[in-house]
Amino acid sequence: MRETKVKKDQIPINFSFISNKSFDNYIVGNDNLTIDFLMKFHANPLSAIIFLIGKKSSGKSHLCSAIKAITSKPTVFLNEVNIDKVHFDELSRHELLIIDNIDIIIKQHDREELLFAAINDFILNKKHILVTSTLPLDKIKFRLPDLSSRLKWDQVLTIPELTDEGKIKVLQKNAYERGWDIPNNVCDYIMNHYKRDLYFLCNCIKHIDQASLSLKKKITIPFIKKIIEYK
Repeated sequence: MRETKVKKDQIPINFSFISNKSFDNYIVGNDNLTIDFLMKFHANPLSAIIFLIGKKSSGKSHLCSAIKAITSKPTVFLNEVNIDKVHFDELSRHELLIIDNIDIIIKQHDREELLFAAINDFILNKKHILVTSTLPLDKIKFRLPDLSSRLKWDQVLTIPELTDEGKIKVLQKNAYERGWDIPNNVCDYIMNHYKRDLYFLCNCIKHIDQASLSLKKKITIPFIKKIIEYK
C-alpha cells in the first residue's frame, strides 16, 4: 500500500490516557501566580467567579478536573460533551459551578440563556464559579451581552505560556504517563523541527507511542522522522 504524506499539525489528539488530572501532575510555567490562585480557589475563594483564559491544550480542562477532584464542595462540571444532558433546574444543589470551554459551548449548543441564569443564581446565592475559554471575552460571540458582563465581573486570569523547557517537561510527562521515557535528544529534535504548541507536542507523544508499539521499534530520531512525516 502506498504511504500518504500528512501535514505535521493534523495528528488527532486524545488526552484520556492522563487519567488522574491533578495539580501535582500539571506542568507550571515560570509565572505560577495563576495556578496558586486556582489551588486556593476550592477551599477559600477570594473571588465569586473566575474567568480563565488559556490557549488550546494549555491545560484548562486539566485544571478544572484538578479543582473538582480536590474540593469538598458539591460541584457540577459542565463542558461541550455533557452540556445537553444537564438538568439545569438541579444545579442549585451544588456549591461550585465549573464551565469548561464556554466559547465552544455557546457556539455549538443553544444553552446561553440557561448558562446565564445558572451563573446569576450562583452569584446571588454567594456560591462560586470557574469558567474557562480559549478566547478572551471580547472575542467570544455572545448573543447575550449581559453574560459577557457577568463573566468579567470579578477575576479574569490567563494561563501563562510555557517556556521551551516547560514544553519539554510536558513531552516527558506525557510519555511517562504512557509508561516509557522519551530520550532527551528526541525531545530536542521535536522542539527544533516541528510546531511547538502544546496541542501538537502532545499529539506527537500519542502518535509515537502507538507507532512504536505497532512497529516494535525503538524511539530514535530516524524513527521520529518517518512516523511524523508519514502515516
